[in-house]
Formats: sequence, structure tokens, C-alpha cells
Amino acid sequence: MKFYASLFMVIIFLITGCTYNETVTIKGKINDVNKKENTFVVYVGDNLTEKQRQRMEYDEDDKFIEAFSVETTNDTVIKGEVNSFNELRMGQKVSIELKGHYDKDLVTIDTLFEQQENLPTYQADGVTIVPYTKKELVDEMTVDKGYYGLYIYNAKEDKSYSNLNDQLQLKRMVISRSNGEGGVKNMKELLDLYNDSTTFIITDDKGIVYKTDKEKELIEFINKLNSKKATK
Repeated sequence: MKFYASLFMVIIFLITGCTYNETVTIKGKINDVNKKENTFVVYVGDNLTEKQRQRMEYDEDDKFIEAFSVETTNDTVIKGEVNSFNELRMGQKVSIELKGHYDKDLVTIDTLFEQQENLPTYQADGVTIVPYTKKELVDEMTVDKGYYGLYIYNAKEDKSYSNLNDQLQLKRMVISRSNGEGGVKNMKELLDLYNDSTTFIITDDKGIVYKTDKEKELIEFINKLNSKKATK
């Protein structure tokens, strides 16, 4: 009897031991990096409809965002597009191996941005930075139908582009002083950005509609878009 009892205890120990050491893989995007604490926040997704998301139809107290905080240690393996914690950036796609069980917890938008200490926290075994495809990148640059998005890369330090915002009905205007550096490591190659000059890209609801490195040509194209709208 003692033999069976001991065998039973060994089996229970093995089962619980295996469960404890299991990992789960979660995919998302880095929303914030805390280099002082060696942690970062992962945005997994939300349960809003496309219409609610576009019109921002939600209450600040609603819990609709799936996100969590990730703790790393010296033993955490970081690989993919980068291989160190210091190279982690907001916007990077990640695949994370978490220790133990993962619970899908929904949080408010305020928790995601302002109260990150209240996010559920997990310890990572491994972090893989996944490259973007061109389609994924362009899809994120699109805007609502009837509007345009203007993206400016390698923008001049002493240059203001507010006049362009006045000339075109923009839903989104993004100005970057770098040439594709940041969360999307291969942005320069995917968007074929110009090397030594400013790149201007205009998007609509379907994708990229225009790209140039000459502001004069950009303004001429904007005027054409405005003329088409006026004739409708």
C-alpha cells in the first residue's frame, strides 16, 4: 500500500511540475518600454467593432483592451529583428513565451496608458521580434474613406508642415525626423523611402496613393485631389 501511495505522490509531483514549467505563446505589439524596470507593455487587441474604433465610440471606464506587462531578466532570450532589451521599441510586433498560465484580462484605455502598474504582469521566457510585411505596414497607414493620411519621413528639423494639413482634408498626419527608424525596423525597405531627402507619402482607405521627395510636386498632387473633390 505504501508503494502505491508513494507512486501516486510521484505522479502528482510530475504532473504539477510539468504544468508549472509549461509556457504559453502570446502575440501582440509593444505599447511601451520601461528600461529602468526592464519591463514592457504588450497590446494584444480589443473587442471594439471597426465602426466603434473609427468613431471612438467607447467609454473611458469600459474594459475592452487586452494587454499586459512583461517582466524580463538576464535569462530572457530576445531574438528576431533585435537581440537585446535596449533595442525594444514601441510598435514592434512580438511573440512572447510566458511562464505558466495566461489569463485573457481586459483593461481600460486609462490603465493601458496612465496606470500601467495595474496591468496583469507575466515573466517572459523568450521574446521574438517579428518583422512586418509591407501589407501589414500599409494597412496601418490607411484612413477612413473620404479622408487622407500624410506621412513625412526624414523631415527637416527646422521645417513646419502645418500648411500641408490646411491644404488637404487629413485624417492623420505623422511627422518623423528619422528615415524609418523606430519600431518597424524594416520600414525604409518596405516603403522604399528616399535616402538623402524627405519622403512624403499620402494614403487613403485602400493604401498608398502617392509618394514623392519633392514638396512642390506634393502640393501639386494635393491641389489635384482638391479639384476632384470640388467637381463631385
